[in-house]
Amino acid sequence: MSVQKSSLVRFFLTLPEPFPVPDGHVFHGVPGTYDENTPPQLVVHLRFLQSQETSRRYGSFAAAVTATRRLRASSGADAEESYGELRGQYTTVVATTLEIDFNNQGDSWESPQDVPGERDALNRCLLVTSEIIRSYRVAYGISCLVPTYELLNFAVPFQKAAEIVVTEDGVDGFHFDDADWGEVGILTLDHFNLPDVPQGDEIDVRDGRVGYFGELLNMKSPLFFWLERFVEARRAFAVEGQYGAAVTLSNTASEVLLDSLLASLYWEVGKTPEDVATIFTEGRLAKRVKTHFSELLGGEWVLDGSGPVADWFHKCYKVRHRVVHGGYSPTRLEAKAALDSVLALSDYCWDRIATNRKKFPRIAMMTLSKDGLVARGKWCNFMKKFAAEVAPNEDSWLRQSDAWRNAVYAILMADEQ
Repeated sequence: MSVQKSSLVRFFLTLPEPFPVPDGHVFHGVPGTYDENTPPQLVVHLRFLQSQETSRRYGSFAAAVTATRRLRASSGADAEESYGELRGQYTTVVATTLEIDFNNQGDSWESPQDVPGERDALNRCLLVTSEIIRSYRVAYGISCLVPTYELLNFAVPFQKAAEIVVTEDGVDGFHFDDADWGEVGILTLDHFNLPDVPQGDEIDVRDGRVGYFGELLNMKSPLFFWLERFVEARRAFAVEGQYGAAVTLSNTASEVLLDSLLASLYWEVGKTPEDVATIFTEGRLAKRVKTHFSELLGGEWVLDGSGPVADWFHKCYKVRHRVVHGGYSPTRLEAKAALDSVLALSDYCWDRIATNRKKFPRIAMMTLSKDGLVARGKWCNFMKKFAAEVAPNEDSWLRQSDAWRNAVYAILMADEQ
């Protein structure tokens, strides 16, 4: 890997939360561990600048004031009142390093976040910034937010200098301020995460979905909670850049899904809570997956090889173990693989339910409904007759299965005492 040319670049990174170091504080570092083999071009110079600007909360407060005015106007209230602008502290890191162009253009990455710091100037600066903030917050017990690519403003100002000028500084060691810096440009990042822009399209409040899932929430149904954990995992990944949290939340979602599905299957085949309580002993999820799903649903439920179950086990379950028990920090690609594996696992579960709909018609209707079965080409005469003649005459399946599952956990809790 040969270097074609290099120049200086500095980014103006305003942190997602202010960081309480003195104005002008300087830090020099490299990503990871520095030793005699570390190339000098990996050195990053950070200067923390504090400023007072319009508070991030001011817009929220102004929106609330606007709402009061709208209601007061509709009730015939008098004219508007004046409110002063709220101010807040911001920390901007001026991060300077070498920008290097490499002759080898054969490498490709899925996203700019995936490019290693030794190859990308912005990622290098962000990595060193996050490392110093992580060190400071642990040293002083400061519960501040660690910056990630996804938490930065989507537009980052930067400057370049064609000639590398290093100036010795008796206080801070050295700086690059005397270089001939060019005009300020704007680097657009590969995300559009803005706290004041909705994450999704406008909701159709008349489609009945919110009411259905609200009922699931009120019943504390695992069908709700597994999806909630998965949504949280997606947010941790795409909006917050918290890849470790994305892996652990993905795995939590999968565990809730698998255990609740297995419990529901045993409920529908008529097992009593006493019959199967020991199956759900803490820490035996992998064994449950290997042993019990195949006998109930058929299909491939092996943890080695290929397929959605094996992919989930290796890309999510085992990575989560490294994160939780070893403090491992997964990459963005590893977090994405964990998310994708859980989604593929859930699809596999639903496909197996659809295939076994005549054995588990209640579970099929609860999890897939008519629409899900139609989409899979499984809305057959048997299911039509069951939905029309049997389902209306039975008590709520959600309540029955929830009570059954609670009885299982009550037995497990009693055994632990």
